[in-house]
Amino acid sequence: MKKYNYFLATCFMILFSITNSIAQDKEAKITLTFDKADSLYVCKALVTSEGIPVSEVPVNLSVKRLFGNLPIGDAVATDSTGVATFEFPQDIPSKNGKLTLLATIVDDENYMNTETSGIVNWGMIVVSDNSNIQDRSISAGRDKAPIYFITVSLLIIFLIWGTLIYAVLQVFKIKRLGKVDKIEELA
Repeated sequence: MKKYNYFLATCFMILFSITNSIAQDKEAKITLTFDKADSLYVCKALVTSEGIPVSEVPVNLSVKRLFGNLPIGDAVATDSTGVATFEFPQDIPSKNGKLTLLATIVDDENYMNTETSGIVNWGMIVVSDNSNIQDRSISAGRDKAPIYFITVSLLIIFLIWGTLIYAVLQVFKIKRLGKVDKIEELA
């Protein structure tokens, strides 16, 4: 009976995967265009399938960051011309002003997961101020650490070593007292 249940479960999984792959058999292509209108940055994603614009497909826009992707707003469905329009914020920091934008179609019933990227010069350049590099700070190391960090760490080290030395001296004292008692018993 167990073999029969495993067989049914396996058949069910195979049928489910086949129907899922058939449901998403269409492939879509995303083309990104970037415009600056007045003081607004606008990103447009054109979704086509076999050269024909596709409507009502949700498109997500995100910015590639160091540890993942930063989503820009909610998913926007394409209009009748196959275009999803995103208003891009102007305050996303970047090292050199360049940002990598990713447009994705995820979990659509009719189209497979698709992703495309484009590089745009819309980032807010971050200037690092290193004028206080010679000052003492919590994040500094060794000789630039705050005085109270140095004194507290040295105090802890001396207390630990002092406790260990005291314990060793007590062991020798016990051993010496044991020898004195042994000599008094013999006498």
